[in-house]
Amino acid sequence: MGVRSRRLLALSLFAGALLALPPWASAQAARSKRTARARSAGGVAVAKLVWMDQDIEGQALAGGAWRRLREGEAVRTGDRVRTAPEGVARLEFPWMTVTLGPEATLSVPASVVLSTVLEQGRAEFAGAGRDIVKIEVAQAEIRGGGRLVVRREAGLTSATALEGSFRIAAEGRYVKIQAGEGTVVVDGKPPAFPAALPPAPKGLHPSRDPVYVRSGKPVELRWERAGNTYHVAVLALRSEEVLLVRDAGRPPLRLVIPWLGTYRWRVSARDGHGLESRPSADGLLCVVER
Repeated sequence: MGVRSRRLLALSLFAGALLALPPWASAQAARSKRTARARSAGGVAVAKLVWMDQDIEGQALAGGAWRRLREGEAVRTGDRVRTAPEGVARLEFPWMTVTLGPEATLSVPASVVLSTVLEQGRAEFAGAGRDIVKIEVAQAEIRGGGRLVVRREAGLTSATALEGSFRIAAEGRYVKIQAGEGTVVVDGKPPAFPAALPPAPKGLHPSRDPVYVRSGKPVELRWERAGNTYHVAVLALRSEEVLLVRDAGRPPLRLVIPWLGTYRWRVSARDGHGLESRPSADGLLCVVER
């Protein structure tokens, strides 16, 4: 057999081997091609994941696989992120900060006009300036500047203005809420007229005098009942950075703080209409070594 014949035989055998690849190898090759296409079509980095407690997952493109994210990773246009059942995550955009509560899903559409979409759960938006925040929730659109709490669940969207002012539009009508006011939007209906927020809970324990708790042991947080449900947040001692959150029913709430140090905690109440109060005064607690 000549050299040319041997080369032709080798090529034919190689082609036959490719055709005989097992199904899992063909599927793997197809996944690799899809991954390469997804990476080449990646969006623009617009935010960074700067804090997370428990897992947070990201989805690179609509319909793609969810994967676990790490602190410091970028969030891009076209991305979705979601938190664990007791998780919290903080995203920093150049113009605002978004703090996601448990079981929240947020997406950044790959569109010319940048916005954020709260698909479910609770999120707090903080951004100075006028019309710096644009949020879409179901059929509603929210614009404004300051600090805003938005919660989406079971066909209902609630918006609470803690600072600044915001416009909420849905079904051809809009309302404006100022600091200390809120509104609710039922799917398929226009926003309700602005209403004063329910009172913040009082009678916190621990309060100004910190309670010391050993690492790994729960601390019991108590407050006077002021609503139907509550949102509890644990913060750094000298900043407004939220480190840990829980949604709770009636008090008390037993909570394990997984880090050593001194922390602040506060609680907000929700009334029967879904509006959330301003946070309570801060209480102090200190986690020490065993």
